[in-house]
Amino acid sequence: MTVLEPKPVLTPREALARYEDALTLRLADGRPAVLPGVIGTIYFERGSQPQVRAAILECFDRFDALFGAHLKGGKDEDLGKFTRRTAAGVTRIRRAIVSTPSFRQVSVIRSSATDQDTAAQYSIQTLTGLALPQDYVSPTGRLRVPAGAESGLSWLKFTLPMQHVETAEGTAQYEGFLRFVCERLVVRGGYGGFAPALPYRYHPHTLHERALAERFSGLEIDSGSHTLSERYDPVSYEGESRDDLTAVYDHLHPGAKVGRWGFIKGVNWYTLLGDLFVARLGGETALRRALERPDVLIERVGSCLLIRAGDVPRLGAPEEGLPEPYVFVNRVLRVLRDPNACDLPAEGGEGPAASGTNPRSWAARFDLPDAPPIPEPPAIVAQP
Repeated sequence: MTVLEPKPVLTPREALARYEDALTLRLADGRPAVLPGVIGTIYFERGSQPQVRAAILECFDRFDALFGAHLKGGKDEDLGKFTRRTAAGVTRIRRAIVSTPSFRQVSVIRSSATDQDTAAQYSIQTLTGLALPQDYVSPTGRLRVPAGAESGLSWLKFTLPMQHVETAEGTAQYEGFLRFVCERLVVRGGYGGFAPALPYRYHPHTLHERALAERFSGLEIDSGSHTLSERYDPVSYEGESRDDLTAVYDHLHPGAKVGRWGFIKGVNWYTLLGDLFVARLGGETALRRALERPDVLIERVGSCLLIRAGDVPRLGAPEEGLPEPYVFVNRVLRVLRDPNACDLPAEGGEGPAASGTNPRSWAARFDLPDAPPIPEPPAIVAQP
């Protein structure tokens, strides 16, 4: 694809009218297995702590206030059954968010679907980190981690039907809820835009999801986003080797060895950047200057910047080519990506065959042809 020559731009309404059938997959009994959606995915800090879990409940309650008429099903624990939910079942979900001990993950969903094999038009879900229940001492005795240490970042995702952003009112409602979440959580990063909505048991349909991603560049492939918390979460350590650690840090400690550098997944209509990533781009003032353009909105909300590429989300249909606002924002933010990331689902599942696109090429789909390689992270954290 190229962005050099003018191409048509499809509004959300035009994109859905033209491609709704292509973006939808139904099971043999007529239930939807893939639906066109618009999502928000957020990675945030301290998800084991009571005050943060109370904030998560606020997010769930606000979503219920906006879209509760559609929310019929869900689950209230990691291995819990995905079922239709009565008022009592919803109460169990709410109670699980704030009453689960800090040393256990919260894993709950509210959804318009009532079973694990039907795609939902509306959903909100979270998977939190947990706190170490007791002091940890390594086998060598050289590493000690106190009880209460956080396991890592937490994840929250919400989904609405694609047609929700066909109108200015619906778009404002989506954006308002995204801001609400960012006001209440300490956000490290995230993104929002069009994406296929898959069932809770999504694995049978990942090949179909991959095929859609290769056809529509604006789609975010997000069925496995709950597994990406570590990507946004840097870790550094001291010790002779990873088998003989003497210290572990949940940040990039000067002089320590880099365990994980911390990256973003990429850009979409909305890209959320916590202070860690803003600092890597030279700070907020420099970032605003680099992205200064009438159709790019940069907004400070809580602990993160919300960067919006264009007034509405873009599908990136074949006749549109790459969404130009996404390419413009990516030009600056691309250095925050993992140079070795593979974000297309692995081959497998059911659905039409994918074209064989290299997963790394897909992750770099908004890069210009002459873009330089993304630098590899250092082995040692630099001194200030």
